[in-house]
Amino acid sequence: MFQAWSDPIPYDLSRKRRRASVPREFSKSVPETPGTYVIYRIGQANTCDALIDIGEAGLRPNSTPKGLRGRLATTVAHSASEKIAADINDGKLPNELCVVWVERRSKEDAKELQNALISLFRQECGRQPRYNTKLEQHPEPEAFVPVYAALKTHIGCLLRRPTTRCS
Repeated sequence: MFQAWSDPIPYDLSRKRRRASVPREFSKSVPETPGTYVIYRIGQANTCDALIDIGEAGLRPNSTPKGLRGRLATTVAHSASEKIAADINDGKLPNELCVVWVERRSKEDAKELQNALISLFRQECGRQPRYNTKLEQHPEPEAFVPVYAALKTHIGCLLRRPTTRCS
């Protein structure tokens, strides 16, 4: 069963390397559940230019916070956010980013969705998202076309009107 994508939240990664990357209020909005997230640039003409990172998060043992909150809203940055922050600080990427996510039952479900979304993105755009450096593949990404289409619709609406909620 597919849950809807979350409402977008601005994802400010303008910071010094190895420092907290998100405002404290952000952590209150992000759930402590497994899930798949997408970081995208606002103001882009199409999905291929907008999506820059597709990731997953599971419940990390012996770690708090857990799940999506542990991945997106803590002071411990993951490798993609480190690279994104460096590019923002170096002027290679505007700091006009948002993040959306969908909750999943487990880390394995989140990883499967991540791989499928990256595979579908690669089929459409001829490349992986900019900050997804590992080649992620799903054997049957076609089963996830409705989720990818919902993401594109959601992102497309947000690209045109970043302050308007997409339904």
